[in-house]
Amino acid sequence: MASDLVGAALIEAYLRARQVRYFRGHHDDEFFFLINAYHGRLHVHLEVPTADRDVITINIAEERYYPAMLRGRLAGLVDEWNGTSPWAKAALVASSDPNLLGIAADNRYSRKSGDFAAVVDHTLQSAIELFGRARTLAAASGSDGSPLRDTG
Repeated sequence: MASDLVGAALIEAYLRARQVRYFRGHHDDEFFFLINAYHGRLHVHLEVPTADRDVITINIAEERYYPAMLRGRLAGLVDEWNGTSPWAKAALVASSDPNLLGIAADNRYSRKSGDFAAVVDHTLQSAIELFGRARTLAAASGSDGSPLRDTG
């Protein structure tokens, strides 16, 4: 990536270099794209926040939710993950259905973080691993993986 690019130009250069089909958000500095992982599709959001123009946020979410009865196990996974992962940090996400909850992963890039492409790539790989573990945890606990739990 060219180091003289900033904000939306840096994001767009990354997406073009990776040949990713992407969508612009409501604001000039928002971009969305999907990636297919071995356990399902992930929604990726890259944005330059209006409050801090020197940062790019990287947010990743699965297209599925988990039964709320797994909250304790998923919270344990999130806590363990956040203690060991140098890239994506995880959080439980509420659903409009109180019987379901999700997991989101995020990271922040600043010029001090190094190469933008490397930060995004490592964050995505980290999120893929996190969501794979969540899916394995759900399967091991007897969750049926019902497609009704999927949002996509």
